[in-house]
Amino acid sequence: MINGEKVLDHPIRWAMVGGGRGSQIGYIHRSAALRDRSFELVAGAFDIDPERGKDFGIQLGVAPERCYPDYKTMLMEEAKRSPEDRIEAVTIAVPNGLHYAVCKAVLEAGFHAVCEKPLCFTTEQAEELVHLADSKGLVVGVTYGYSGHQLIE
Repeated sequence: MINGEKVLDHPIRWAMVGGGRGSQIGYIHRSAALRDRSFELVAGAFDIDPERGKDFGIQLGVAPERCYPDYKTMLMEEAKRSPEDRIEAVTIAVPNGLHYAVCKAVLEAGFHAVCEKPLCFTTEQAEELVHLADSKGLVVGVTYGYSGHQLIE
């Protein structure tokens, strides 16, 4: 415990949806999350092209069997893993129009969600995501440009 707060005894097991090769925002999320070793990238659905995504994930050090063809498969397969092994949080770095649907699926699957901006496009969608996260005891967050960039910290 630090200042009365529980501290994890392990890095947060983390996954990404999107953010594959050539994605500037994916690189920024990985760089920020991995900087202090609080996160460990263990899974992902990195690209709309499954083979390209798998190749990219392997280059990042993700086990081949945890480089998934799409986010729905990733969420389903990770939920089957033991609590000590499955992902705990997911970064959503896909095109803006998909943020809401992917974020909702992540929360429904029982994982914390960190979404690139915009979180969604309507107040009703935002309220739904917050309610869903609260009802499951999860965190849903949205990042803003350069929030994890070393020049800003």
